[in-house]
Amino acid sequence: MTERHTSFPSALEAFFLVICTWGVEYLVICAMYDARRLLGMDDPYSLATIGRVLASGVTFTALLHWKNLGYRDLFHPPRTASGGSMLAVVPLVLLATPCLFVVMGGVNELLQAAFPADSSASSLCKDMLAPHLPQIIMVCVLAPILEEMLFRGIILRSFLLQYERSYAILGSAVVFGFAHMNIYQLVGGITFGIFAGWLYERSRSLLPGIAMHAAINAGVMLLANAGSAVPETDAATLALTILPALPACYMLRRCLAAPAR
Repeated sequence: MTERHTSFPSALEAFFLVICTWGVEYLVICAMYDARRLLGMDDPYSLATIGRVLASGVTFTALLHWKNLGYRDLFHPPRTASGGSMLAVVPLVLLATPCLFVVMGGVNELLQAAFPADSSASSLCKDMLAPHLPQIIMVCVLAPILEEMLFRGIILRSFLLQYERSYAILGSAVVFGFAHMNIYQLVGGITFGIFAGWLYERSRSLLPGIAMHAAINAGVMLLANAGSAVPETDAATLALTILPALPACYMLRRCLAAPAR
């Protein structure tokens, strides 16, 4: 299948694409509003989460057809390493994820100290991460798949054809953070996007990034419902969290030492 419009989106077009996705999200929420009780979404936060995920899916699907891309080529182009080798990389990604989780937690702590969130914002965040089945499916399953397909599979894929690798990865990470619409997720999204972008640039497969995205979202949801917004930062906890992940980080770097072509 021959890809069309390979230079879309550019950096400016990517930000415009995010704004269009917000518009689609608003339309989806409006369309689903009257059916929210039938769907088991009595609170508006579940509806907002589902609206955001579905908007990413709608935008991505439209772009996929416009660019004449197939799902198989998008997830794992046949010219790269085999799908089996990527499945071998995924466990290393999951083992290494605690390192990224601690980094993101530390960044969030710094942001909370510099820009304390008011009680209403904290309550809103906790409600959006409530452990209800629709929320769990959306946050831990569908959001990682659809967002990686859009931000790495479409946006970063295009950036890598137009810009130098480091600029492409950083630019797509900024777009990903911008899409989350608040200062805390902006910085956290950029941090995550850099690592997810590196995984995609090295493998040209969405599978490692989806696995890492799902693990991060699941960890955030677990902590939010355990009464803690970020990991504890005492030395013992950091050691127990990071030390087992360090060998996985080293092995992952060795496995993906060179970018895929």
